[in-house]
Amino acid sequence: MDYQKYAKELICYMVENEQNFKFCNHDVSEIARGEGAVLIYLMDDHDGVNASEISQRFDINTSRVAAVLNALSKKGYIERVVDLQDKRKIKVFITDKGRIFAQQRRAEIEDYFKKMLEMLGEEDTKEYLRLYRKVNQIIKALK
Repeated sequence: MDYQKYAKELICYMVENEQNFKFCNHDVSEIARGEGAVLIYLMDDHDGVNASEISQRFDINTSRVAAVLNALSKKGYIERVVDLQDKRKIKVFITDKGRIFAQQRRAEIEDYFKKMLEMLGEEDTKEYLRLYRKVNQIIKALK
């Protein structure tokens, strides 16, 4: 099997899909590692984490985390609170406004993927998810 040929084809599809995944007026990178992702992360039982935990979770540098948190703070989606046990640390909490926005974003994303999976059909959806899980495991093993 010519894996080099298939690797090139995969790269072409990935580039094409990056353009195609600009759904709901948001770039896929914003959903994966940007403001929307951080809000959804905070909403999903991670409220009160510090910036370094966000950096580790999304594998982004601390300056990028600071930029994301500053943008979210300006929009009123998060608030930063000094950790009472360690005054050097700042905890990040989602506001009610941020929670509403995150819930709306999640609903938009889920609706988009629901439509895509419905178009694939039941059998192909199961196969797609099986392969996607396997690829994720391989990517983790290669790190």
